[in-house]
Amino acid sequence: MKREAAAGFLLTVGVLVPAGWHSLQADIEHDGKHMRPMQQETTIDDVKVTLDVDRAVVMTGDTVTATLVATSDKPKDVTVDLRALHTQNYSGERVERPWQQIDRETITLHAAPGGGKPVTTRIKLGERPAELALEDSFKIMVTKAGLKPVVREFDGGKAPDYDALGPSGVTSDNPIAGVYIRGWSGNSLGMKLVPEGTVASGKPFTIAVHIKNTSGHKLESRPWVSLSTQEDLQATDEPAVDIQEIESDDRSDADGNPKPLKRNAEFVERFTVTPHKKLAGAISFLATATENEGLGPHGAGAMDIATFKITDTGEPVAVVEEPSQPAAPPVPSLTDMLTPPAVAAN
Repeated sequence: MKREAAAGFLLTVGVLVPAGWHSLQADIEHDGKHMRPMQQETTIDDVKVTLDVDRAVVMTGDTVTATLVATSDKPKDVTVDLRALHTQNYSGERVERPWQQIDRETITLHAAPGGGKPVTTRIKLGERPAELALEDSFKIMVTKAGLKPVVREFDGGKAPDYDALGPSGVTSDNPIAGVYIRGWSGNSLGMKLVPEGTVASGKPFTIAVHIKNTSGHKLESRPWVSLSTQEDLQATDEPAVDIQEIESDDRSDADGNPKPLKRNAEFVERFTVTPHKKLAGAISFLATATENEGLGPHGAGAMDIATFKITDTGEPVAVVEEPSQPAAPPVPSLTDMLTPPAVAAN
């Protein structure tokens, strides 16, 4: 195994969280293992190669574990390149930042029927930013060994175009498998996830996301809050649950202007979670809060992962019915449209 890695140092960021509020770093590092990317696969030299990464959300600068397995009808070896890519397209920035390679390994896999021996490797994902509430993007990509990205023009100069090794550049000679990972630099807002009532196996329940303005200054408007599950991160066609925000009427004042959030003030966003399948064991949620929803320079933000035990209430899965639509009026025939209306007799 041959490895190339970018040299650097780890910048530690202390996150101050008020008592009673979750420590983001501990939650992501502990519960992050419950947010796993979907397994990806590709075929290289008639060998199926699968890629698994143990986390979909990390604290930037942390380490993930990638696992490769090769499968073929007959035992054979296949050599692949495993790359780690990074970009810092923070909200509000107007210059496109291309992917940068931060790690590359050339690995020989032993393929066999039913799958050869797994090969695992640990990859450090960048360096922790000194500023809080920054989300970095990472990609772990496996390709045929020896492929090189083309160099093209980006804003600010030329750089390797690693997307050319991605889906837009896939050919029989250029197969790939890739996994995206979100990195977080730490909270500047307090956040905690609280279930209201029972987290039930077969009926809707409510998850409340509590936000506290610990940024040290007044915010001009309440942060935008979202809630998702692992299946949302994997873009699953048929997720086990549907999540709908419970609309709040107090985000704006009487004139429609956004309400500011004073320093140390709190608010709650609630979400209804409706199971589409019978749930069992536990369920994990990823909550994010951003001050300006990707507009303008980045502002205060928070990200948290929480796992809750599911209670089997013995009830069947709730059926979500689509709202009924009024019947459409009949479409007149061409004869009707050409026939003048009858005139009533006097």
